[in-house]
Amino acid sequence: AEQDVQLPDGRIIEGYLKAHAPPYAVIFALDSANRVVTIEEYKHGPGRVVVHLPAGYMELGEDPMLAAQRELLEETGYEAPNWTLLGVFCQDGNREMGWGHCFLATGARQVTAANHNDLSDIRTVLLTPAELKKAIYGGRVAVADIVACIMLGLDAVNNGLPADDDM
Repeated sequence: AEQDVQLPDGRIIEGYLKAHAPPYAVIFALDSANRVVTIEEYKHGPGRVVVHLPAGYMELGEDPMLAAQRELLEETGYEAPNWTLLGVFCQDGNREMGWGHCFLATGARQVTAANHNDLSDIRTVLLTPAELKKAIYGGRVAVADIVACIMLGLDAVNNGLPADDDM
């Protein structure tokens, strides 16, 4: 959609393009052995099979945490008792492209088989934090918002969540 944008200094930019996409949830889930629940699947943006976190679009009016819990269960068959919001971020600083809600889930355990609906060749893979970092730096994680959620999750696990007075 085109918009006229007024910058903080008062200048107007006419016809600025903004792209809307639905909000979505991304889940950094750890099992009891501190392995990260990831999936390997084909993603058309990078054009190859990549390591990815469970993620998906929220339904209209859906609570972000409920969407995250639904996506984790659908894509991996895992549930987790402990959930923390790590942050909400727009995907593109110039055009928006949707808001991602990044969650940390701990104590994850498989309770059922994954339900991939019509998608095939999606595989759940448990990776240690070291293996996941190696996958990032080795180019196997190819989607920027997934990298961001992984790094936030690793930081939260290693250093704890910041207190309100730390921010």
